Amino acid sequence: MQEPGLGMMSSGGGSGGIGGLSSGEVSVSGEQNRQLKAEIAVHPLYEQLLAAHVSCLRVATPIDQLPLIDAQLAQSHNLLRSYASQHHQHGHSLSPHERQELDNFLAQYLIVLCTFKEQLQQHVRVHAIEAVMACREIENNLQALTGLSPLPKLS
Repeated sequence: MQEPGLGMMSSGGGSGGIGGLSSGEVSVSGEQNRQLKAEIAVHPLYEQLLAAHVSCLRVATPIDQLPLIDAQLAQSHNLLRSYASQHHQHGHSLSPHERQELDNFLAQYLIVLCTFKEQLQQHVRVHAIEAVMACREIENNLQALTGLSPLPKLS
């Protein structure tokens, strides 16, 4: 059984790649997938990557849904321990070249996530402003149609 999520971890530069994948290959065996996840779980950038993912999620997640993210994080520690245990049992399965590719990939991925968060924040800000402006326009149109003054603001 294959686990989703690591098919894109190739170097993009011809032959080679993490786990022996070339840039055109995207399938790995279930065992290779678990080994890669174990390598990622014990990688020095893992905590930063997890925090960056969560930061992206929190930007546009409705407030009432935020506890779901916290619950997933709480459960993720068990999975992390499982992968870390597997990593320690099997030792280092990556060659120095593959380890360097993983380091580079995760560093670039972290940059992408941070940039994406900034873009999400900008998108949410712009659309929030547009929504407020649209509501004001609707209020003005209603006032023009009915002659009634706008509803009082609640403080």
